[in-house]
Amino acid sequence: MNGPRSFIFNSTVRLVFFLVNVVAVYLLLRGHNAPGGGFIAGLATAISLIFLSLAVGVEGMHRLLRFDPVLLAAAGLVLAAGAGMLPMFVNQPFLEHFQFHLSNVPVLGEVHAGTPLLFDVGVFLVVVGVTCKMIFVFAKSAQGLRALVAEEERRYSSPVEQPIESDAPPASQEAAARPKEERHAN
Repeated sequence: MNGPRSFIFNSTVRLVFFLVNVVAVYLLLRGHNAPGGGFIAGLATAISLIFLSLAVGVEGMHRLLRFDPVLLAAAGLVLAAGAGMLPMFVNQPFLEHFQFHLSNVPVLGEVHAGTPLLFDVGVFLVVVGVTCKMIFVFAKSAQGLRALVAEEERRYSSPVEQPIESDAPPASQEAAARPKEERHAN
């Protein structure tokens, strides 16, 4: 996912990244009262991160993020599940929502928030984490890079698995590399 090396492209990507994330926050905050919410806001943020990776490259994004997107998704899952279970502590059904109202908040005025917003933030984090992890793994594989770094291989792979990108050639390539007479002798 190395995009064009252009000053104009890189500058435009950074501006678009900022604007898309402003819209994503707007969609996230209005989601529990109107169309929008954590899912569509998460997709918007993930798209902005993918667009940014076109400018800085996949390896650049790996250095820029400094955390594994799966951990972000796990935190979002815990937050969404916790927001759903929170009402159960006061003998209410799962996913019952509670609102709280704050008045005279500086700059914002009156604020209405509650468990639906916590749930939407959790969904937002899950969508951003999962989407980015999938796209970055696909992009690395498409460039011939190892899809998972050594730390990620220990975390996500089974000990008996072999990475697709191993240095040893597959058996079919070994057979094709042998001389024709040797192949027919077998």
